[in-house]
Amino acid sequence: MKKNISFYVMHFCLCFIFLFLPYAFTASGSIFSLPKLASNPHDRIYFFIYFLLLLFFYFNYYVLIPKVYFNEKQIRYAVILVLFLLFFLWISTVFDTPDRNFLDFRSGKSFPSGEMHPPKPGEFKHPNGLFPNKFTHPESNAKAHFGGPPTQYSHTILVYLIGVVSSLFIAIKIRLQKVEEDKMKSELSFLKAQINPHFLFNTLNSIYSLAIKKDDKTADAVVQLSELMRYIITNANDDVIALDKEINYINNYIQLQKTRLGNTVTVDYTMEGNLFGKAVTPLILISFIENAFKHGVNPNEDSVICIRINIVGEYLTLFVSNNKVQSKQTDSGIGLQNTIERLTHLYPNNHVLVIDDNSKTYQVTLTLKVG
Repeated sequence: MKKNISFYVMHFCLCFIFLFLPYAFTASGSIFSLPKLASNPHDRIYFFIYFLLLLFFYFNYYVLIPKVYFNEKQIRYAVILVLFLLFFLWISTVFDTPDRNFLDFRSGKSFPSGEMHPPKPGEFKHPNGLFPNKFTHPESNAKAHFGGPPTQYSHTILVYLIGVVSSLFIAIKIRLQKVEEDKMKSELSFLKAQINPHFLFNTLNSIYSLAIKKDDKTADAVVQLSELMRYIITNANDDVIALDKEINYINNYIQLQKTRLGNTVTVDYTMEGNLFGKAVTPLILISFIENAFKHGVNPNEDSVICIRINIVGEYLTLFVSNNKVQSKQTDSGIGLQNTIERLTHLYPNNHVLVIDDNSKTYQVTLTLKVG
């Protein structure tokens, strides 16, 4: 709502500035002069033409560009622009005619145009040595040009072209930004589609192992899995989620793995810090933890997994470490790689990821802005 209000206020201010731009500087040296719409015909002409140009700017931006230009009808669009330009010049021709009263430069009096003619050579000389053929300032009630096109032809054309070019530039720029955003969303949806089934497959394998052994913990594992799946179905497609929900999801996952693995692995897990008021992208942390359980567990070797989550201020730090053991896992770590790509898309300047892959351990340290 606040964004909409600021949007309309900004447009109102820009329209106000545009309409009163011709009156910003006056011949008398003052910074601003209000248009005399009631008493000055020339002010009314400028204000009316500027108002029409302003309406055309929005009509061009919201109607012509999306419905004609972006629909591969550029020739039709160019013809429409030319017709509108001719229309504005016709308006200038109709309204911007020489004033009926001209100023007698010798006496300062005004006379009907039929009673006054240009001064004869030598009869009047402008201080600059030239007889002024027009007054273009909005405050001037007297225009002494005799014949020729209206005084604001060139000005109308200039403002019209600026409006057309600027509206095209803004529309094309926003369209390119939208295309880029849609492309990014498609990529992220594709990455999520890979992560979720991958995680589900691994978890079902864990429960299958319990069921084969007729372990009494199988029922608890099914309940924990249902909590995990509820989170994935309900929240995984959200842009952000409350951090406490994501941490609860991680807790359920670790507990499920501990239930499955029993004494074959040592899991050292701690979480410290204030979760209140923090938010994070769903499933952005779990892949690093899942990777440790996938590649760091072997009943015949010393399997130690260390998980630390620490929240200080606006930042969360995740540390995951596992011993390198002989693992039956043969995939290339697609879930982990996709998470790294998601971090690049979603937190381009708000994360630091350090991976230490040595001969004995695999360690990941991720610092992420969550506040």
